[in-house]
Amino acid sequence: MLTFIHTADVHLDAPLQSLAGLYELRQDDFRSTMRRIRDLVWDKQVDFWLIAGDLMEYHGGRRSTALFLRDLFASLAPVPVCIAPGNHDPWRPDSFYQTLEWSSNVYWFTPEWGAFEFPEKSCVVYGWGFPHPHVYESPLITFPGKLDGYQHHLMVLHASILTSAKEEHHPYAPVSLQELEGTGMDYVALGHIHKPAQFTHPETRQPFAAYPGSPEGLTTKEDGPRCVLYGELSDSGALKLSEIAVMQRQIRKRELTLGGIETMEQLIDQIERALAHEKDTDMLYVTLTGERATHFVPATDVLKQRFSSRFFVIQFYDQTWPDVDADKLMAEGGVWGRWLTKLAQWEEQAADEAEREKIREARKEALARIGGSGR
Repeated sequence: MLTFIHTADVHLDAPLQSLAGLYELRQDDFRSTMRRIRDLVWDKQVDFWLIAGDLMEYHGGRRSTALFLRDLFASLAPVPVCIAPGNHDPWRPDSFYQTLEWSSNVYWFTPEWGAFEFPEKSCVVYGWGFPHPHVYESPLITFPGKLDGYQHHLMVLHASILTSAKEEHHPYAPVSLQELEGTGMDYVALGHIHKPAQFTHPETRQPFAAYPGSPEGLTTKEDGPRCVLYGELSDSGALKLSEIAVMQRQIRKRELTLGGIETMEQLIDQIERALAHEKDTDMLYVTLTGERATHFVPATDVLKQRFSSRFFVIQFYDQTWPDVDADKLMAEGGVWGRWLTKLAQWEEQAADEAEREKIREARKEALARIGGSGR
């Protein structure tokens, strides 16, 4: 049995500009998460810690952070820590990866394909690192192939899997699943995409490549539990992957419907009830939605001030619309009435639900404008 912990996209020292005065506290979260992963590696006595890029920021990354990583990895010796630099932390001559002296259990992959052999484990770990932030060709074009005489073959790679889905990230170092299958790896530890994803081999029907996602959320898109992957590779080649949550605090998104709210006091009371069971250590992003009284507009600054002492981070977004009598406006005609009528027709004729949702959003915006026009 071969075991490993796989993580990627930690982004130590990332700007996180939206956090302002909380920046250093959040950076302490990120370092604590790395210590938690280190403890997991040690407690489970895994064979490898695989880190698939964007461990820290090349631009803006601090020497103190690099020294923290150096000491963290050294504390795990002799457990191998195999790192493939990504587009945010490329293998550059002036990077801390090259200018600091790292312990002997840290294995760096460079822009030349590397293969580290571990005969006592009958395993080879392959990898490739970004030479600079922008790579637009598949690094697998130059992959020399796997070595003979070993039972297990792992790969660490920061890359974009090409799929039919719309890419949220720029497809740097694009590779196809067919290319990955062709390498003959038992497992490919991927980084770059912050949303967890696992890919199944067409023949074995088991996962053979995966993104663990970022272990600590960086943006509101990265809400909920954030995990690393624990892998167990049997002698027969069967792979089992398990997600293990490691984050210090969650990013949580909540949507609250106002209903018949007409005053700030009523709204604050509703929010108090809705957030009563939320953890105060979490980062909350609350969207107010639904119809509201035309005369009432939620004061989000007041709400933030009221609740900021309870939560590490809380933000409010107002996406409500006034309870304008749309049917009456449409019956009366006029500019707004004709526009609402046209939107109703477009919604009825929409080709699919996605198009209908866009039209509904346009209707909300129109009603909001009508409510603020003094009618």
